Amino acid sequence: MFNKTDATKSSDVENRKSTITSQKLTNSVVQLPTLTNHGQTDTDSRLNRILANFKRLSLGTKATVLAIAIGTLPVLGIGVLAYQISKQSIERKVSQLQQSQTEDLGDKINRFLIERYGDIQFISNLPILINSQTRANTSPSEKQAILDKIIESKIIDGTTIYESIAVYDLNGNLIAQSQAKSIPNVKDRTFFKNVQQSDRPYISQPELSPTTNKVSIFIAAPVKENGTGNTIAIVRVRMPIKPLEELAKSYTKTVEEYLFLDNSGKIFIASEPDHVNSNIKIDYPDVYKSLQKSKEKTVVGLDPVHGDRQQLLSYVPIKPLKGLPDLKWEILLATNTSTAFAAQQELLLTFAIGTGLTAIIVAAIAAWIAKRATEPILQATATVEKLGRGELNTRLYVQGEDELGVLVANINQMASQLEASIKEQEQDAERSKLLADITLRLRRSLQEEDIYKTTVREVRQALKTDRVIVYKFNSETWDGDVVAEAVSTSFPKMLGVQIDDPCFRERHVNAYKDGRVRAIANIYQDPHLSNAECYIRMLERFAVKANLIAPIVHQEELVALLIAHHCDSPRIWQQAEIDLFKQLATQVGYAIEQAKLLQELESAKIIAEKSTVDERQQKEALQMQLLELLSNVEGAASGDLTVRADVTAGEIGTVADFFNSIVESLRDIVTQVKIAANQVNQAIDTNSGAIHQLAEEALAQAAEIDNTLSAVDQMTASIRAVADSAQQAATVAQNASATAAKSGQAMDMTVQNILHLRETVGETAKKVKRLGESTQQISRVVALINQISMQTNLLAINAGIEAARAGEEGQGFAVVAEEVGELAARSAAATKEIEQIVENIQRETSEVVQAMEVGTAQVVEGTRIVEEAKGSLGQILEVSRQIDALVQSISTTTASGVETSQVVSELMKQIAIISKRTSDSSLQVSESLQQTVKISQQLQESVGTFKVN
Repeated sequence: MFNKTDATKSSDVENRKSTITSQKLTNSVVQLPTLTNHGQTDTDSRLNRILANFKRLSLGTKATVLAIAIGTLPVLGIGVLAYQISKQSIERKVSQLQQSQTEDLGDKINRFLIERYGDIQFISNLPILINSQTRANTSPSEKQAILDKIIESKIIDGTTIYESIAVYDLNGNLIAQSQAKSIPNVKDRTFFKNVQQSDRPYISQPELSPTTNKVSIFIAAPVKENGTGNTIAIVRVRMPIKPLEELAKSYTKTVEEYLFLDNSGKIFIASEPDHVNSNIKIDYPDVYKSLQKSKEKTVVGLDPVHGDRQQLLSYVPIKPLKGLPDLKWEILLATNTSTAFAAQQELLLTFAIGTGLTAIIVAAIAAWIAKRATEPILQATATVEKLGRGELNTRLYVQGEDELGVLVANINQMASQLEASIKEQEQDAERSKLLADITLRLRRSLQEEDIYKTTVREVRQALKTDRVIVYKFNSETWDGDVVAEAVSTSFPKMLGVQIDDPCFRERHVNAYKDGRVRAIANIYQDPHLSNAECYIRMLERFAVKANLIAPIVHQEELVALLIAHHCDSPRIWQQAEIDLFKQLATQVGYAIEQAKLLQELESAKIIAEKSTVDERQQKEALQMQLLELLSNVEGAASGDLTVRADVTAGEIGTVADFFNSIVESLRDIVTQVKIAANQVNQAIDTNSGAIHQLAEEALAQAAEIDNTLSAVDQMTASIRAVADSAQQAATVAQNASATAAKSGQAMDMTVQNILHLRETVGETAKKVKRLGESTQQISRVVALINQISMQTNLLAINAGIEAARAGEEGQGFAVVAEEVGELAARSAAATKEIEQIVENIQRETSEVVQAMEVGTAQVVEGTRIVEEAKGSLGQILEVSRQIDALVQSISTTTASGVETSQVVSELMKQIAIISKRTSDSSLQVSESLQQTVKISQQLQESVGTFKVN
């Protein structure tokens, strides 16, 4: 139609996405916004004040400050970083050294304790304690001397390790001791109980000694008798904590404080005596938890006891060596940080002086560079300030082609664009006001025709063009007419002209539905109209040189086109004009939609008013029919069942018909009730005597049944007594059978145990025989040892003779020969004792073998006797089972008789109950019949009020 070009080749001008909106510049300087943030902390407020003061500084001052900061901060940062790295290295080495010292001290304590553990085991194995003969031959004073000699031999760094050694029997009574005082009985002491229960050596926690009233450690071990290995006594040593203190002092010379904790957290050794007996777990729980988290590490923290100074703390739990009990002791070494890290102060001073001098030099250079660099920027700032006051003709002098020169050029360009932008904003404001005014005028009319007329008139005035028309489509054929036109008087009119364009429906309908706007500046020069000569001739008929086309859409349907023609000359349409034209076309669509909605609303209102009048008339007619129906049926309410209602058309007539049917049915029912009442009265009069006689016979029958029931109850009681006796006999028989069965099982187990005993005795005899053979081998070994001792004695005599020949030079060798001779003599005496013991063992072994052979024969005879007893018991068990079966049969039969008698008794009871119910029912029926007579009479009186003929 008005656009012959293809949609894909059109050169439609796209709408701009946004327009520049800004306020007009005033003659005042633009102020930067001040950001406020309520509710911040005091630290944030101080920071904000610092930033605000910094923002108020001039650019030169800011640049100088930033240049100094940029120059000096890296230097300071590098210095601080170097200092921190050196500081951490020193701290790490010092911490590692103290940690290693703590671990070495723990290892030294372990080695010290393992030696004490070995001492107690050596003491517990002394011959005067474990050998009965030596123990008996050694006097108490000799034992005390030996124990005192052991105490004197155990010295470390000039300090005696042990204070006392004591030996107690298994009841805790003292049997031997050193010169130091000991408690007579220790059965309640912890070390005694632990050794007695575990039968192993034991080291106690540091505790207060009741004898010396000093903190000591008790080490105890069981004394096992030589040969048997049985514990016969318990030996203990009392060790004061002083050796451990000396050991700690010698290994902690480079630290200021050391603490030893027992398993409860109590300090038992400390460099400061005031700390002893303090319990870290109880008195300082927070410190102890912190140390637990840093287990086996060295950390910097507060003094765990005083808490008023920083210390380097090394905390190590003592891990026991293999074979040593876990005492769960802990060591804590502490050194004041001022002492431990003294090298850090010198390092800090060195870094501070070097870094400070470097920072001052760099700051001076940076300040000079910043001043030279900010001068052009300050000039640019002054120019921009003038532009901010509205002096848009102000320009900067461009110097150089660097970034600052580019900035100056951009400022000049920005000033030019700002002038153009202000003018454009003014035009946009005028167009916006124009659009609002036209839209308001369009919404004032509710008729589609008036809307179109207003549109063409207002658009022509707004665009200042020669002609504006509205071309309305036929939605089926897509041809249409010009329905509204505003045109200058000097140009031909198009109102009422019908235009049929087949190409439009094929090519351009969908494009215009999507909101396409087409602007042609010159119909003769537009490249897309070069092949549309017919279209150009049609435009020439109406003197069109340029046109602008926008769609009018209603509910997403294309209904018309808004077209503007310029006829005087070609016209280049501005983008603002195109946007305004498109927005006006859109507002026309909205106005048409509003007008149609108002028309539909008026139609619906008229229809609703008409429906209300019809419903009111129908309601009045219905009320009249209802009143007539009520007047017709009024007689039925008083008992007259001969009335009838008039049947008419409509719902009320249907109700009247139903009412007539109900009255007819009710009349039939009343007639039948009258007849039935007469018949009931006659039947009751006839049968009342027979029913009374039936009730009396039922009462007599119930009395006889009660007598029969009493006899049955007596028979049931007799049978139940017999059943109880039979049940008791059955229980006795079952118990006898069960007892016989258990006896048989016991006999079986006895036989099996005797057989096992015979096998055990046989095995034991074999082992005893092998023991006798072993004693023979021991005899041969003893004989060999005896020969060796004799030869040794002979050699000793020969050596003595040779020594005598050698004179004075052989005196020393003669003494050795005498001692060897004595040793040989003692060996010979010992071998004789061993021979005597072996002979005794062989003799006793032979006697044991003979006794076992006799016992084996007796076991075989006992097995035979038990087998015979088992057979007799089996016969008794069989007889008991037969008696049990007979008694069970009697009990079952009697129980069955009891159940039968109970069933008969229950039946008789039920018959008596039924008979009683029958007599009661007969009486009730009689009374009910009499009441029925009364009710029937009342019913006849009530029915008599109805009129049925």
